[in-house]
Amino acid sequence: MQTEVKSILDNVIYLNIETTGLDEKTSEIIEIGAVKIKDSIVTTLNTFIKPKGRIPLSIYDLCIDLREEDLLSARNIEHVKSELLGFLEVLPLICSNGEYVKSFFEYHIIEVKNEVLDLMEMAAILEPWRKEYNLQALLNDVTTLNKNQMHRGLQDSLDTILVVNSFLCRLWTKEEVLGALEPIYKTIIKGNSLLKKWNWTNYLLKPIMFNNDEYMYVYYKDNKEENTHLKRMDIDYNEYEDLLKNSEIWDNGGDFSYEYREEQKNISAKIRQTIEKKERIFIEAPTGSGKTFAYVLIVAISTYLNKLERNIEESSVIISTDTKELQNQLIEKDIPNILKKLSLYKKINFGAIKGKSNYLCTERVSDYKEFEGDINGPLVELFIKRLIIGGKYGDIENISFWAYKHFELDKYIKHICCESENCNLDKCIRECYLKNRYNELPLDNITVINHSLLANWPYGEKKKIYHLIIDEAHNLMEKAYDFFSEEFNSKEFLDLLDEIENGNPSIYFILRRLNANFGYRESVEISDIKIRRDDIEYNILNMINEFRNMNLQNKEYNFTTEFFNSREEYKLSMESVREHLSNLKVSIYSLYKLLDIYISNIVSDEDPHGDKDYRKLLNYIMKLKGQFDVIDTFITQSNEYAKILEVHKEFNYFKITNTPLKVGELVNDRILSDVKSTTFLSATLRIDNSFNNIKKHLGQESANEYKIPAVFNLKEQTRIFTLKDLGSYNSVNYIKNISGFIFETAKKLNGHMLVLFNNNSRREQTLEELSILTKGTTIELHTNKKALKYLRDKNRQIIMLGTKGFFEGIDLPGDALTCVIIDKLPNQNVENPLVKAITTYEHKKYYEVNYPQLCIKVKQSYGRLIRSTLDYGYFIILDGGTNNITLRKLEKDLSGPRIENVKSEELLSYMDNDYKIWKMNNLRTLLNNLRVKSKDIPSSIKNEAVLNNLFWEFKRYGEWSTQWYFKNINTTIKVNDSVKGVERKYTKGGQGH
Repeated sequence: MQTEVKSILDNVIYLNIETTGLDEKTSEIIEIGAVKIKDSIVTTLNTFIKPKGRIPLSIYDLCIDLREEDLLSARNIEHVKSELLGFLEVLPLICSNGEYVKSFFEYHIIEVKNEVLDLMEMAAILEPWRKEYNLQALLNDVTTLNKNQMHRGLQDSLDTILVVNSFLCRLWTKEEVLGALEPIYKTIIKGNSLLKKWNWTNYLLKPIMFNNDEYMYVYYKDNKEENTHLKRMDIDYNEYEDLLKNSEIWDNGGDFSYEYREEQKNISAKIRQTIEKKERIFIEAPTGSGKTFAYVLIVAISTYLNKLERNIEESSVIISTDTKELQNQLIEKDIPNILKKLSLYKKINFGAIKGKSNYLCTERVSDYKEFEGDINGPLVELFIKRLIIGGKYGDIENISFWAYKHFELDKYIKHICCESENCNLDKCIRECYLKNRYNELPLDNITVINHSLLANWPYGEKKKIYHLIIDEAHNLMEKAYDFFSEEFNSKEFLDLLDEIENGNPSIYFILRRLNANFGYRESVEISDIKIRRDDIEYNILNMINEFRNMNLQNKEYNFTTEFFNSREEYKLSMESVREHLSNLKVSIYSLYKLLDIYISNIVSDEDPHGDKDYRKLLNYIMKLKGQFDVIDTFITQSNEYAKILEVHKEFNYFKITNTPLKVGELVNDRILSDVKSTTFLSATLRIDNSFNNIKKHLGQESANEYKIPAVFNLKEQTRIFTLKDLGSYNSVNYIKNISGFIFETAKKLNGHMLVLFNNNSRREQTLEELSILTKGTTIELHTNKKALKYLRDKNRQIIMLGTKGFFEGIDLPGDALTCVIIDKLPNQNVENPLVKAITTYEHKKYYEVNYPQLCIKVKQSYGRLIRSTLDYGYFIILDGGTNNITLRKLEKDLSGPRIENVKSEELLSYMDNDYKIWKMNNLRTLLNNLRVKSKDIPSSIKNEAVLNNLFWEFKRYGEWSTQWYFKNINTTIKVNDSVKGVERKYTKGGQGH
């Protein structure tokens, strides 16, 4: 069939498919749509394929206007092949997701041999700074059309034409405007021979006499302006927290639902007073109290008013949060949203900064030669170089999740990221994102960092910390130990030694070059260096052999022990290990001293600090000296440190760590010594109803404290269970049992689950078992934190499997997340070296050390479930242990319902009814909200649901104006206009509520 459509590219086919799932081995192709452009003549193909198996109901929701009868009456795949192959000829296929289409064709229609061009790959190369490359995101971002992706073969192919046209127009326009910028086509042609073979190359050359005026729908700016229109308002900023009462400010634009809460105002007031009085305070603000909103409000107003007064110190606040993900959320969402409401968006400066290794280094990218040794390396190099050009981008965390996986950046990142020791930002002459960000720091009014960076603030010369907000401060209970620990890792140290001859460039080469630059003042002998290096390697090998002879018991996990408190059977061996460590220390010092003498003799009495080679060599020998010091401290017995020895389960390496036990003094000396005011904030600071534990641990006994009462009715919104029939976490069938239960739960809840594990091994075993159980279903398993966004998609059945990093920092209100499962109570092992050191040297009982950490972790994981007044769901502890006293204490600390110990089948039987009740209550709330706002229900219900992060949507009218039908997941409900009661209506295809 011919159709009217204009494509810049000729002699290509735009093709997309619809399938029953994402896995080509367990899913089927059900629709193929294609647009052929051959010699400027346009023809189309659109065909259904009869499925052999069941079509998941979610597919009908995803694929707009797809009907079951169309699929059931369609031809089977064998009868479609000949027509498809005839249509395709040998023309290249352009697909919105080329990898996906190619994998399905290779499995289901192997006769298709056409070259596949991936739109996502092309878009990533042309505009590598984008966060999303799916068709819907690209339609939104590079066209002016207000279109929703239909997830239908032919329509998606037509939309792919629009996006390809838009990208090419944007590319050629930008290259024309920026005349100094070499066109990408020329870059590729002049480059690596492998790069020339990239299948998009020839399509990037601008045609002669091309006129982009024919493509009026192209959007040319990098980022679209937000559609939210805010009216101008006069705001008295001296009202500070009282502005929270002014709903006109927060309702301005109508882009989010605001409700005044007295508790939120109280948080803001306490933070303001703390800053003004230059004090310290601990504030426990439970989920839903709006703590982020509260502190951003005060920080924004306080810095702005002080900026007007030119008070530099008081117009600068540092916000420290736990993770890089939370940093990004503050910078990309929370802070700009609040500043815009306050009309302060362009009046104060804000930004984030991380440790240097989180950024791409322009110099290292330029020097890295290994791109050429990989078949995909040249394309990766092109992606990276286009990303960092001009120094506008370079934060590794902000690279698209899809692009990071597609280009396999894990293989390259450590070779092209900034090196903390060798990165001198003050003298860097490259166009570098980190350098630009570093130079902006003095102008920042609000700077967002993470706790790890706070503990070792490396940018002090540019930015002093005067006022500090520590969000998610509960993490300091555990992380304070990590902040001040020092370690020696044998594998990493061998890598350091390898740099002597095999570095890029080698240490020996740099040493000789430095010697030449300073007039050959020293006779540098590689043989002397190698003798000392070999002696170190020999000592490390001796230690590994000693560990092999120790008959370490556990082959599943690494062996760990507190060095001076090891089990009786290892004590004699530890004496031998101590002797080997002493020999290793001496051999390291010998190499350090030789290199130090060489460098000192070469530079003599001159000032070499501006010399790049000198700095690199100095950093290298200081690393050697630092590792010498670590070993020296480790073998010296002391009650002030936990001396932790770790041996790899396969003897690949060993690691020794010195962890100070009295971290409170270090927090005050190294972090807070020059800080005027500090606010410690978290939803989980109190243990046993008291702040004493964390205040004492962090050396803040004199700090103020403030507690906000619970905001949500957790007893009504949640149920908490432990299961009595799945076995103990270390039993033989535990993984099989919990996997079966998780799978059955996912089937009932359509996914939207978060499963947390206390260690990675159990997660991997469970993932393997669940992969078997979910094969052939539409249930998806994910383990990467960047995949959390998929939980927001009502059409996808997601189980997220996470470990330590997933216990907090996840904010998924509404229907996105309705069940949180934890594999076991996070008790610490009695043999944990740090626990053993604390109980031994500080004379504490195991319970005193264990329960605070357990309580915080359980409270944090429980807190993932309820993020708003309309949230609901189950919190399930698969192995609750046998200590009822601990469970009863947890009940009090969680402030939720009683913890029920039931069998798994019994729990599954409760599920349908409980979730029906919760959903019905939410529907009543939505309808009442609309009545209060005097809004038409059928036309407004979807927006109201979206505003509250719920999946309800209007489905169809009844015969009378007093009846409507709504759909939530696969359930249809009939609602009475009075909203006083909701009549159940069971419909084919799903249970009613």
